[in-house]
Amino acid sequence: MIFQFPHLYFIFTTNSDLHDLLILGHNIDSWLIYVLIFFGLTSLAFVSVWFIGFIAESQSGKSIKQPWE
Repeated sequence: MIFQFPHLYFIFTTNSDLHDLLILGHNIDSWLIYVLIFFGLTSLAFVSVWFIGFIAESQSGKSIKQPWE
């Protein structure tokens, strides 16, 4: 019985080895674009949560307290 380990699929020695590699049907350039879009959307969600919380707390009429107060 021959065991093929999945980590052997991802081992490479130089960046030029990844040029023709397809991961789940997409090349590495597509994955880089997907990662940038994902990081952009998550950063927008993170900033919007803080902004909405700030707006809600400032409209509540109470003074904004620091966590140590």
